[in-house]
Amino acid sequence: MNRKALIFGALALAAHPGHAKAQQAASLPPAGGVQAIPGGQAERGADSMIPPITPGMIKALGNRLGENKRAQEEVMTQYAAPDSRRVVVSFTPGQPTPIIQVVKGYPTAVSFFDTTGEPWPIAWDTNSNPAGATGGVNCNSNSSGNGAAIATVGFYVCTPVQGSNVLQITPASLSPRGGLLVNLQGAPKPFSFVLIGGGSRYDADLSVQVSSKGPKAKTPIAQAAAPDTASPFLTALLDGVAPAEATPLSVSGVSPDDLRAWRVGDRIILRTRYTLVSPEWTASESAEGGLTVYSIPQTPVVLLSAEGRTVSASLAE
Repeated sequence: MNRKALIFGALALAAHPGHAKAQQAASLPPAGGVQAIPGGQAERGADSMIPPITPGMIKALGNRLGENKRAQEEVMTQYAAPDSRRVVVSFTPGQPTPIIQVVKGYPTAVSFFDTTGEPWPIAWDTNSNPAGATGGVNCNSNSSGNGAAIATVGFYVCTPVQGSNVLQITPASLSPRGGLLVNLQGAPKPFSFVLIGGGSRYDADLSVQVSSKGPKAKTPIAQAAAPDTASPFLTALLDGVAPAEATPLSVSGVSPDDLRAWRVGDRIILRTRYTLVSPEWTASESAEGGLTVYSIPQTPVVLLSAEGRTVSASLAE
């Protein structure tokens, strides 16, 4: 068949009315405007339009959410290093006001002790809810109260139990500034503290030693007739900080954890939880937990009372 015959046949088919209608009907979509697709081709086509989510994409999204959460927490809670220290206060007028360093997100414990090292309880109002400061959070319940005789603004301050000598302090904001008043049981006046927040360090454990006897003061140990008044370093030795001129002494007969000794000039300084029996001490200072520092004359042996029994300890350089 030549080329002219093929062209003539195609024109004849296009001019046929029935063929034109069939071709037009085949090109129109079905009723409703949606072209029918046989079998499950429609569902497979819809699925192919959704981009695939791989396990790696899910992990990447989770990491981004975690980083955002960590960044938010870092903005609201800063990093801070804890301090454990001790301050000495008294009821004498004109004394400096101690500073308590706090940081949001880190609790601070302030414990009160008398001059004999015994706990000094915080004053209490038995007609109110236990263990809560005004406007603060109650340690024992979800409601606020005014049980402990304390006052503060901008901080949550409470005592764990009635009759406790401990205050728990938590800042209410990132950089609070304020004061704290604490009334101790039977004390003639309250103690005042300055609270400062937002630094890089905070007082995790602050021991406040009052230079007076409290309601639980233990019986004093008889001292020598001539007290040694030239030992300003006794307070530092209670914290385990010996002066530069102190020479450590070796201890035998008792555990070094129970007795430490130094030679300072012509004196010997003992730091122990035991009670010194012999020789007589010329100066003494006590802290919490029964810890006591004694200043005694030079001697190679000391006698100590430990839980009702007498023990001997030898000292040597």
